[in-house]
Amino acid sequence: MADLRLSFLDFEMENPWCLASAPPTATGELMASAFDKGWAAAIMKTVGPVEEPIINVAPRIHTMKKWNREIAMQNIELITDRRLSVWLDELKILRKRYPKKMIIGSIMAPGHDMDAWAKLVEEMNKTKVNAIELNLGCPHGMPERDMGAVCSQDPLIISKIVKTAKSVSKVPIMTKLTPNVTNIKMMATAAKNAGSDAITVINTVNGIIGIDIYKKEPHLSVNGYTAIGGVSGNGMKPIGLKCVAECKQATDLPISGCGGISSWSEGVEYLLMGAGQLQVCTEAMIRGFKIIDGMNKGLEKYMAEMGITKASDLVGDLYKRVTSFETLLKKSSSEKVQVNEETCTGCNICVVACDDAGYDALKLKSLLDSNRTGGTRKVAEVIYDSCTGCNLCVAVCPVPNCMSLYDSKLPFPYELADNYTGNTLV
Repeated sequence: MADLRLSFLDFEMENPWCLASAPPTATGELMASAFDKGWAAAIMKTVGPVEEPIINVAPRIHTMKKWNREIAMQNIELITDRRLSVWLDELKILRKRYPKKMIIGSIMAPGHDMDAWAKLVEEMNKTKVNAIELNLGCPHGMPERDMGAVCSQDPLIISKIVKTAKSVSKVPIMTKLTPNVTNIKMMATAAKNAGSDAITVINTVNGIIGIDIYKKEPHLSVNGYTAIGGVSGNGMKPIGLKCVAECKQATDLPISGCGGISSWSEGVEYLLMGAGQLQVCTEAMIRGFKIIDGMNKGLEKYMAEMGITKASDLVGDLYKRVTSFETLLKKSSSEKVQVNEETCTGCNICVVACDDAGYDALKLKSLLDSNRTGGTRKVAEVIYDSCTGCNLCVAVCPVPNCMSLYDSKLPFPYELADNYTGNTLV
């Protein structure tokens, strides 16, 4: 039986899964429901200073779909609009009722007001939460108030906030950073140097989800107007993994990874990259808390297939393999593509892609079909001398493992060519 337990910030979680600070944790009742269904941890929806008015607009959420599947979500929702006193009562109740669940407070205050940060930390201390996440990442609504993402776009502000929080906190501090910066390593380093115990990446990515081309207005429209909001969901996974790698490289702190995790396999990707906890938000908003069952079962099955007994052994160091382009050049070989003719369907997708991407290294050929007497079928064929191993055909092929790269053992790099087809534009 697979052991899904992980230790994060010295708390033993029954599995790696944590609900991120968002609408699914908007109340203590919701957090309790998630715990009952099997989530190991939850981060309350962020609370701000008592005097800060929080008024949401409507609508404030929209999704982007491909093939009737949500791949991204934009929201312009603010932090909690519930009173701090109510949250304090609910967190205390949750602490007593769920002693084996990791309960994490989430707070936000202006970047210029250290007293406000200190007061919020002191209030969280009273609830006996297991950790406090400093929300320095919200990209909409709050930055205009000197809160949220604007705070983690300046290492000096990060340092002041983290130092203040650490000076009064009785529990570990997690610093949640925005990905909307040019150098997240600098921001993570500032958090570490100020005493942060862990880093959370990523918060949502700045964006506009789309345009209704018939109404000629934004999809997330408030009477015809929109705002740049936070984009989350499966499409954000590449950005999340990048930030986990960079923050781990810069600090070697424990990382709570989030951004685009919609299945157990994507959670494994984050663990292998170096994250020690997995936050989920958008998928839970779309599919509900019961997705935890499938994520746990998928993780258990994967571990059994890989001969891994403890989930903690999945926390890897692939972040060490994220390197410079110059290093990649030194490690490169002359790759070529090979086609599995048994599984190739002759769909022509790879041929079109290769032709119009400039390499012209594939064509269709006729092959005798053993299933039909005298019949033939089309399969892809590689034009060896034209193939540069770019991997585009492998990436677009709809048949698993039909196309793959191999080391041709030719000298690297390839001899420069005027073109790949042998034709000259005249």
